[in-house]
Amino acid sequence: MKIYGIDVSHHQGAIDWAKTASELRRVNGGTSPGFAILRVGYSARHGRGGLYMDGQFLNNLAACEKYGVPAGVYFYCYDTSPAAARITAQQVVKMLSGHKFAYPIYYDVEYEKYHLNCGKAQNTAIIKAALETLEAGGYYAAVYCSRDFFINYTDLSGLANFDKWEAAYTKTDTATVQNGLWQYSSKNALGIAGFGNSLDCDVCYRDYPAIMEKNGLNGYTKTAQAAQPKATEYMVTAGPMSAGDKNTIKAQAEALGLPVTVKEC
Repeated sequence: MKIYGIDVSHHQGAIDWAKTASELRRVNGGTSPGFAILRVGYSARHGRGGLYMDGQFLNNLAACEKYGVPAGVYFYCYDTSPAAARITAQQVVKMLSGHKFAYPIYYDVEYEKYHLNCGKAQNTAIIKAALETLEAGGYYAAVYCSRDFFINYTDLSGLANFDKWEAAYTKTDTATVQNGLWQYSSKNALGIAGFGNSLDCDVCYRDYPAIMEKNGLNGYTKTAQAAQPKATEYMVTAGPMSAGDKNTIKAQAEALGLPVTVKEC
């Protein structure tokens, strides 16, 4: 499957979401509302953790809820330790409470000086600390990095259990990073009206809304599984048979946990 969407922050200013919702449905052939990944904020620049909210987050979230645009969230990382990442992620969990998010909550790690120099192991530990904190809060946690950052500045094997949102402005996706979301353009490749030539565009390969609803994540209540009807009797209709055949059929059915009544016809 391929669903197309966008990611936005305060850099896009006040968005006309009525128009944008219509545009997202248009680029998805009218069969899907698409999606939007909203920046909730960024961690404190001192690196010790704490969330600073994006100036347009609440407006963007309210509009997505109003116009039926399925949303996810991302927050930018300045954290310089796993402990700091946990603090930031805990504040994100509090910020998101009371809302439903059909797409994952992403920890965005990029080319800050610290993360370029601290080594793969430390970057991976920071990312895992944030994602595990989000998961403990009932959220579907994932990580955003560029393809280069994933390959050269993280230990991909250490992140194997988490979904990835990969940024790579190339003609085709690759299998180097196994991703659920691919950010393939920052130049409004989807042609969404109202954004000119500056808009991040993404394609999603997974049915995240169904995952959230089924598993009760991101503010959703877990979908109740329909109870299977319990058999009370197993009836076999057959022609004349010997007593031995009757006993064999009865034994096989009872072995399956199905009570049997043999009736003479």
